Amino acid sequence: MTVKKLYILSAGSCYLDQSAVNRNLPPGKLVNMPVWSFLLETEDGPILIDTGMPDSFVNNPDYYKGTKREGRLVPNMLESDTIVNVLKRVGYHTDDMQTVISSHLHLDHAGGNGHFRNTPIIIQQAEFDTAMTDDNYSPLECRLPDLQYQIIEGDYDLLPGIKILSTPGHSPGHQSVLVTTEKSGPVLLTLDGAYTKQNFENDLPFLSFNSEMAAKSLRHLKKLIQEIHPTVVFFGHDNRQASKGRTFPEFL
Repeated sequence: MTVKKLYILSAGSCYLDQSAVNRNLPPGKLVNMPVWSFLLETEDGPILIDTGMPDSFVNNPDYYKGTKREGRLVPNMLESDTIVNVLKRVGYHTDDMQTVISSHLHLDHAGGNGHFRNTPIIIQQAEFDTAMTDDNYSPLECRLPDLQYQIIEGDYDLLPGIKILSTPGHSPGHQSVLVTTEKSGPVLLTLDGAYTKQNFENDLPFLSFNSEMAAKSLRHLKKLIQEIHPTVVFFGHDNRQASKGRTFPEFL
């Protein structure tokens, strides 16, 4: 069995200092980074990858004012970008999701996890352990300890056509996802294994918990691409890629 449809869903954006996107650049300039969620329609029901930013970011670009992130991270989120409303556009409610895959628990990927209190949320052990004890994971909506976490370690075959790949480095327990769809065949979602195509192809360093681990994970993803030749490689926050379409209502 393969996945029937993969929808790439826009969930707002955030402005990030360019030095976090490319460590070779000086700080001081903000770049706009698109934020995504991914909906997989399967025979077992819909599965969601990442839940976007927290509701507390809505119309609140000054969220980080007065903190160490002021001037380096600015949310750009409307009410329509909450995961509840993102799913409504596709005709789903949060309770319809059979499973949520959290690539990691950073603010732009796990902010909506609290809307899925009765849904299994798949997360790597290292990510869970770190996030629940590290105040650098912000805001609190990303660090809810009482959800229905399904803790895994390493690569994991969720269903035929959905393979979770352990790609630590950007965060301690980051994971990417390889999806095989009826229409497109293998599709690699790097998530934050690589922010952009330039990060990926030119080995440009970006924000990471451990740069050596991040580089090793990139090599792992490149080797996988050589082996399976995915029809699409979709990066975590690539503006150029976002402008090319193939996002909802289109599907892969």
